[in-house]
Amino acid sequence: MAEQKVDVFVCGGGPVGLLVSYQLARLGLSTYTVERYDKTQQAMYGRASTLYPRTNEMLDQLDLMDEMSQVGFIGRGSVTFRSGKRVHGRGWGFISRMYDTFFDYCLNIRQKYSENIFRAALQRFGGCVHAGSILENFTVDEKASDDYRVSVELTDKDGKPLRIKAKYIVGADGGRSSVRHIAGIPFEGEKTALHWIRIDAIIKTNMPDCRVGFGAIESPTHGNVLWVALDHGRTRIGFALTQELYDKYGENITEDAVKEEAVKAVAPFTLQFVMTDWWTLYSIGQRVAGRYQDKERVLLAGDAAHTHSSGAAQGMNTGMHDAVNLGWKLSGVLKGWYKPQILETYASERRTTAQHLIELDKSISSLISGKIPDNYSGSTHGGDANLMLNDVLELSAQFTIGLGVSYVEDGVLNRPSNIAAIKPGHRGPDVTVRKPGSKLPTRLYELTKNFGKFWVVIFAGEPVYTGQKLKALRSSLDGVDSFTKRLADVFGFITIIAGPGLQPDEVLGVESFGHSYYDVDHSAHSRYGITAGEGGIIILRPDGMLGCASQLDEGFAVAEYFNKLVMPRLQEHCGSTASSDNMDAKGEVELDHDVTNEGVQASARRLSIL
Repeated sequence: MAEQKVDVFVCGGGPVGLLVSYQLARLGLSTYTVERYDKTQQAMYGRASTLYPRTNEMLDQLDLMDEMSQVGFIGRGSVTFRSGKRVHGRGWGFISRMYDTFFDYCLNIRQKYSENIFRAALQRFGGCVHAGSILENFTVDEKASDDYRVSVELTDKDGKPLRIKAKYIVGADGGRSSVRHIAGIPFEGEKTALHWIRIDAIIKTNMPDCRVGFGAIESPTHGNVLWVALDHGRTRIGFALTQELYDKYGENITEDAVKEEAVKAVAPFTLQFVMTDWWTLYSIGQRVAGRYQDKERVLLAGDAAHTHSSGAAQGMNTGMHDAVNLGWKLSGVLKGWYKPQILETYASERRTTAQHLIELDKSISSLISGKIPDNYSGSTHGGDANLMLNDVLELSAQFTIGLGVSYVEDGVLNRPSNIAAIKPGHRGPDVTVRKPGSKLPTRLYELTKNFGKFWVVIFAGEPVYTGQKLKALRSSLDGVDSFTKRLADVFGFITIIAGPGLQPDEVLGVESFGHSYYDVDHSAHSRYGITAGEGGIIILRPDGMLGCASQLDEGFAVAEYFNKLVMPRLQEHCGSTASSDNMDAKGEVELDHDVTNEGVQASARRLSIL
């Protein structure tokens, strides 16, 4: 049997699998990505179609958003109708109130086109998708003599057996995941009696504002009808196949019957189908994998880890959040940057988020179908499911669009701080600054691209007030026992100076910490809750989440944070060599006394009072 060795075997060539593979390839790691079907030849468009602001931010940090925005439909507005009359502030109305992001819109792009863009991006970094390959089995040898502990057995597109040896296996192969099944990981949850229709087509209609982005029609017969303006001039119409309609058609409903019911669903507006791309009937269920990580080397993401309805357009968004969260952690561990505990936080962070989403989806999917959940008995709104749905969507809006997703319960990556308005575990705001001499604003996220490394953002304040603190910090970072010299090179530095200025080093009074930018009106400092008179340090994770905040002269606090996460350099430093001989199973290393945490703190404190 032919055999190959790679860093990661990725099962699934959909958006999640492709995004994981792309991030790994972008950092020089090898992958073997398989997909049962040749999606380049498929006409299937997929149910996933809407990307929310937070997803767009993360794709932008991975240099994918420019191409995506050329294809997708930009949706900033919504409209809701009841009995042919406009009803304000209902349905998808929450998307018009997106704020605190420069991606204040939804990108409506069908899964087929997202996959095309991700696949092309993967190929630019030397990766590819092995279409037609089928995963037959895999095993994990926890006592293997080398790091290639996963042995995968495949049948390739020509029917030939193939063995792949990998360090990790990622299951991104959908709700019926083979990886999850072979690993014996339970898929907990239930299937409901709800059935929905989705149809994509070029249409003609007299519905007002039919291309603003999103529409909802509160139908007395077909539930809360979905209307989405899509890419390539298409429109998606979705409605519930109520029990009465299901009894009439069953699962053998035809395209003609779907169109007929769609016309009834959008009444009293007219609807004519010019050309149909795709349609589907599917049942609704909510499930979550019992484990996202198994035997250390098996990882699940996307629909393989959780399934739910498309009622709030969470499928592809949640899957991409999984992929980004997993991508930087897995690649960093493989490159020897981060301790294995970092990878364990993927499961704790993302599974908690999925559980919250599933509980939310139970209410949303039921109310969209016109059914009031049992726990809503005695609710207000006179039993109107549409009004109840509006309440749920409004209350969960920030979570739905992703800006409110947080990882506050995990203590490994979050260090409590006594400064900043943003709590660790929450998204770091995207603020604007200016390059020296420039009148054009530059976004912080443009400067903190996701290459799997942390960003240490020095909010320098006004150096006339913070000068002594800046000198202490500079001395700390330049010292022989600085964490930047002892730990793996995973730190990018940026300095933000409050007010206008000329040459950064001259203004700061010390050498700049990375490239410097000006916060002319102090708005960036203010958004992070840092005063221009005190300054501060913000540590952003590779995915833009805030990990730690400290006072400007507390270099030891930054060192403490990274000491717990980052592997020591595998080279001679400070009279000590960190080799595999003095490293324990969890990546800890014995260091000489002068480079221990206590030594770093003491040194930094001494420097801070100079």
